[in-house]
Amino acid sequence: MVSQAVLYVGHILPVGLVWLACVTNFIPFNRICSNCDCLRHIIFYAPLYAVLLLGIYAASSVVYGVATFNDCPSAKDELVKEIKEAQEDLRKRKII
Repeated sequence: MVSQAVLYVGHILPVGLVWLACVTNFIPFNRICSNCDCLRHIIFYAPLYAVLLLGIYAASSVVYGVATFNDCPSAKDELVKEIKEAQEDLRKRKII
């Protein structure tokens, strides 16, 4: 059985090596766009863009989860009952 760290490195390492090869011009991308600084900029800042997009995805997932969270009336009733029991127990012990 493989740990999660090994799986993560197994997925990220090839992508990182391809990115590093492009940044160091080991993989020549000048044939695609001969006079294009935009492509060089995109490749150079690709890890930063990836982290930014991951953060946007995480934030939107949390917002969506909160927006679609369902109420559970039976759980509310059970929680209120437990709070009352705890208050009664504290009153018996003369804490409150």
